[in-house]
Amino acid sequence: MENVKKSNIRIFKKNLILLSILSVVSTAPVVQAASIYWDNASGNNQFFGQQNWSNNSTPALNDDLYIYDSGNQTVELSLAAVDYYSPSLDGDYNHTLFVGEGSGNSASLKITSTPDSYQYTTYLSGSMSVGSNGGKGVVEYHDYIFDASNIENPEENRFTPKIHLETLSIGSGLNSDGLVSLTGSGKSASEYMMSSSALTVKDLHVGTDGGKGVLNVDGSSIDVGSMGYTEDQRTFSLGQGTDSGIAGTGTINILGGGKMMVSGSAYSEGVISAVIGKNQGNGALNISGSVVRNGETIQSQAVFAQGLEVGVNSGSIGSISVLNGASLSTMASNTDESNISAYIGVDNGSGSVLVSGENSIWKASGHTYIPSETNEVGHLSIGESGTGSLTVANGGVVSTGSTGYFNRHNETGYSSYEPVFDNSILGDLYLGNQVNGVGTLNIGGAEGHAPQMVGSVEVNKIIFGAGDGSIVFNHTDLSGNYTFTTDLVSSAEGKGTIKQVNGITEFDTDRSQFSGKTEITGGTLVVSNALGGSMSIAERGTLAGTGMVGTTTLYNGGNISPGAVFSTSPQTLTINGDLTMHSGSNYTVNMTTDSALDNPYVSDLLQVNGNAYLYGGGVTTQQDGDFTLYIPDSRWHVLSATGSVTGQFDKLVATPFVNINYEYDPQNVYLVVVRNDEDLCQPGMSGNECNIGGNIDENANNGGNGDIHDVIVSQPSVEAARESFKQLSGEIHASAKSALLEDSRFLREAVNNRLREESGSEGGAWAHTYGSWGSFNGNNNVADLKRNIGGVFIGVDQQINPTWTAGVMTGYSRASIDNKQRRASADRDDYHVGAYVKGQWDNLSLHTGLGQTWHQYSTDRSINIPGLQDRLTADYGARTSQLFAESRYQIPLTSTITMEPFVDGAYVQSYTQSFNESGGIARLSGASDTTDMFFTTIGNRFTQQLTLEGGQTAKLWGTVGWRHAYNEVTPDANLNFAGYSSFNIEGTQLSKDVAILEAGIDVSLTKETTVGVMYNGQIGDNSTDHGAKAYFNWRF
Repeated sequence: MENVKKSNIRIFKKNLILLSILSVVSTAPVVQAASIYWDNASGNNQFFGQQNWSNNSTPALNDDLYIYDSGNQTVELSLAAVDYYSPSLDGDYNHTLFVGEGSGNSASLKITSTPDSYQYTTYLSGSMSVGSNGGKGVVEYHDYIFDASNIENPEENRFTPKIHLETLSIGSGLNSDGLVSLTGSGKSASEYMMSSSALTVKDLHVGTDGGKGVLNVDGSSIDVGSMGYTEDQRTFSLGQGTDSGIAGTGTINILGGGKMMVSGSAYSEGVISAVIGKNQGNGALNISGSVVRNGETIQSQAVFAQGLEVGVNSGSIGSISVLNGASLSTMASNTDESNISAYIGVDNGSGSVLVSGENSIWKASGHTYIPSETNEVGHLSIGESGTGSLTVANGGVVSTGSTGYFNRHNETGYSSYEPVFDNSILGDLYLGNQVNGVGTLNIGGAEGHAPQMVGSVEVNKIIFGAGDGSIVFNHTDLSGNYTFTTDLVSSAEGKGTIKQVNGITEFDTDRSQFSGKTEITGGTLVVSNALGGSMSIAERGTLAGTGMVGTTTLYNGGNISPGAVFSTSPQTLTINGDLTMHSGSNYTVNMTTDSALDNPYVSDLLQVNGNAYLYGGGVTTQQDGDFTLYIPDSRWHVLSATGSVTGQFDKLVATPFVNINYEYDPQNVYLVVVRNDEDLCQPGMSGNECNIGGNIDENANNGGNGDIHDVIVSQPSVEAARESFKQLSGEIHASAKSALLEDSRFLREAVNNRLREESGSEGGAWAHTYGSWGSFNGNNNVADLKRNIGGVFIGVDQQINPTWTAGVMTGYSRASIDNKQRRASADRDDYHVGAYVKGQWDNLSLHTGLGQTWHQYSTDRSINIPGLQDRLTADYGARTSQLFAESRYQIPLTSTITMEPFVDGAYVQSYTQSFNESGGIARLSGASDTTDMFFTTIGNRFTQQLTLEGGQTAKLWGTVGWRHAYNEVTPDANLNFAGYSSFNIEGTQLSKDVAILEAGIDVSLTKETTVGVMYNGQIGDNSTDHGAKAYFNWRF
C-alpha cells in the first residue's frame, strides 16, 4: 500500500472512500474548526454545492454544519463514487451535522445512493443531530436496489455504501422533533459485505431531554455500539428524559425485513447501556412483519447483544411490540452475573412487551461472546423492581436459551459470525423479582382487554419473586383446551397469582410448589394434577378437573365442576383445605346410573380435606350433556369432608315435576329426588298431550317400562314436556288413516271417468294413471300432514244389452306420508280390485261399483328429546272396502256443448291391523280398529265437442262440484307403551266439505281408441290436493 502525506492526513490508495460530513476530501489544506450554515445560495439544493454554505466554500474537517431551516426544500446528498481516498478512522473528528436546529426551524435532508456507490465503502463520519433545541429535522436515507453485476469481483470486495457516525441524536431538547428514515427496497448489498448495516453509530439517542424522535428502519439496517470493536461503554437510549424530569418521547419502527443490531462490544468485555423509557421518558420499539427475498423469508428484527432495560425510573414508560412474524433477540450483558437478558420494569418504571402473530418470536440468551459457538442460558425478568408485563398472543413465542456464534469463514473467505439460537436447555422467567416489582405474564389478552388466541412461553420454570407476580390466562374459545405445562415456583410462601379470565386452561402437571393464590373470574381452569396455594372463584369462572387444589372459596357467580370440560362422566375433585361457598355460587354435579354397582346412583364428588362451609350457593345437576335424569327416590353422594359440614346449600331448582332435596350428616351431603304433586297434564296442553301425559302418570309405578316416566318427569320445563309428548305420541298412526280414507276416491274416480264414455260400443279395455300431491292442516292438537301418491288402474268391460254394461278393474299405487313436525313418516303400498255396472236410458245414466284395496304400511319415527334418543319402525297391514254409485243427466245446450249435472255417494270402511313397533323404550303397540265414512258429491260437468284437422274428434270438458263427508272426520289410534295401559291419540282431520275442480281433454285417435289428460283439484276446509291424470280407452 502506498502512503502519501497530505495536509496532515494519512491517505490510503485503496477501495475506501470517505465523504466527511464536515468536508469533501480535496487537495485544499485543513482549516480551523468553524460553524458553517446552509444558505442554498445556488438554489440547487445540493449538499456538496460550494456556494450553498455560508463560507462559500467546501466545509473543512472539524467544522460543525448547520442546516437550520431548508424552507420547503429538501437538501440532497448523493453518495456517488468519486476518485478520492479516505483518511483513516484513527483521526479525532469532533464535528456534528445539525439538521433542523433551533426553535421554529425546520429542515429536511435526503441521502441517496447510486449503483456505482456499491463498488466502494462510503463513510459519513462524525456525529449527526436531527431536530434539536426546539427545531424540527427530517433525514431520509434510501438504500439503492442492489444488482450483483455492479460489483467488481464481488467475491473479493464485499462492500456497500454506509454511514458511520460517532453519535446519532434524533429529537433532542424541549419541543424538538426529529425523524430519520432508513429505507431499503429489495435485495440488499449486505449479502456482499462484512458489516450488513447501512448505518453504524456508536451512540444512538431517540427522543431525549424533552424532544420527540422517530427512527424508521424499513428494509434497511442500523448497527449501534460496535463501531471499531472498542471496549468503551456505549449508550442506546429510546425515550429518555432529563435528570430534572423533562420527559422525552422516542419511537423506533422496524419493518419490511429491516434490522437493528444493538451490540455493544460482543467481541470483548465492553458493554452497552441499552434503555427504552427512562427518567420519565416514553420509549417504544415496534418490530413488525417480514419479507421474502430470493425465496428466503427475512424477518424484521432487533438484536440487543449486551442486555436491555425497558421502563426505568419512576414515571418512565417503555414498550416493545413484536408483531406479524418479526423477531426480537436479547442477550445478557457480559457484566450481569444473573444472566438475565432483559429487565422489563426497573426502579419503579413501567415496561411492557407484546409478542403476537404467527412466527413472531422473542429469543432470550445469556452471556454471549465472539468468537464462541457455545454460550450461557439466559433468563428474563418481568417487573424486576418496577411494573412490567409480557403479553404472548396469537401464535407468538417467547423462548429462552443460549446463542452461539458460528464462524462462516470457510464458506465466504472472511470472518463472518452467524448467530445460532439454541433452546434445548431453557432459562427461567421471573415475575415480580424484587420486593417492589410487579410482573405480569399475559397468555392471550391482558386482564380487562379482549381475549386473544394463545401464544407460547418456552421457559424452564416461572419464578414468582419477592414482589407481586401474576399470570393472566385471557384467551379465546378458538384456542380450544389450552394446556399450560410450565413449572410454577413461589420464591416465598404465598407469592404469585394465577388469574383465569377467559377460555379453557388446563394444568396437567404437578404444581404443588406454587404457594400463591389462584383467581378464576371467567372461563374454566382445569386442574388435572396438584396445584398449591389458595383458590377463589367468582363472576363467571369455573374450576374443573380431577386433581387437588388448596383452600377454595366460591363467591357470587363462581362455579365448581369436577371432571373434564364437556364431559358428563362423574369424577372427584379434591380440595386439600377448607371449602367455602357463598350465596350466588354454584356446584355443577354430573350424575349417572350404573346398574352393575351396589349403589347404581353415581355422581361427582367434592372431597374436602378440611371443613366445608356452606353459606348458600346452589347445585346444578346434569347428565348426558345438559340433561339430568331424575329417578324418584334416588340418592346421590355429592360432598364429603374430613372435618365438618357447616350450613346448607340454597334450594335446588330441579324440574316442574320433581323436587331435589338435600340430606346432611356431619361430614356429607346427599341429593335425594322426590316426585312432586304436579300433573304431567298441565294447563294449555292439547288433548293428545294430556292423553299421553296422563297415561305416563298412571303408569309411574309400572315396572315394565319405568324409564319413560323418569325421562318425562326429568324434563327441564313444561314446554320441553309438551315437545316430548308430541314426539312420543305416535300420531302418524292415526293421521295415516285420514290419508287412507281420502285416497279411496282414486278408485271411484277411475271407474266413473271410464263410465262417462258414450254408449254404443259393445265393450272395451282401458288404463288410467295418476299422481297427486296433497296436504292436511294441523292445529293445536295435531301436526300438518303431507301425502304424495301415484298409481295406475286397468279394466275391461262388456255391454250386456243395449241398456247395461258391466266391467272389472285392478290397480296398484304407492303413497308417501310425511308427518315432519312429529319426526315421523310412512310409506304405503296399495293393491286394488273392483267391479262396476252402468245403465243408460237416453240422457240419463246410472252406474255403481264396489272396490277392495289391501294396504301395507312401513312407518318410521325418531325421538330426540332431552334424555332420550330413539328410532322406531313398524310394518303392518290395512284394508279398505267401498260401495259407490253415481247418477247423471245430459242436457244439450248447443249442437256441440252439453251440460251434465250429477250426484254420487260412497260408503267407505277402512280396517287397520294391530302392530308392534321395533325400537327402544319409546316403542308403541297399536290395537286394530275400523273406521267408517260416507261421502256425497253433487256437481256439473260441461263438455264441448271439437273436430280437429285430419278429421279426429275431441272433447274439452270441465267439472265443478261439492263433496261432503259424514260421520266423525277425526280418526284416532289406540296405542300403548310396552307394559303400559293404552291411551288414545287423534290424527289429522279430513275435510268436512271440499270443492272439486276438474278440467281435461279427450282425443279420438280412431273410432276405437281415445286418449285423454286431465287436472283434478280438491280444496277443503282442512286439506288441499292437486293432481294430474292420463288415460286410454279402447273399444271392441
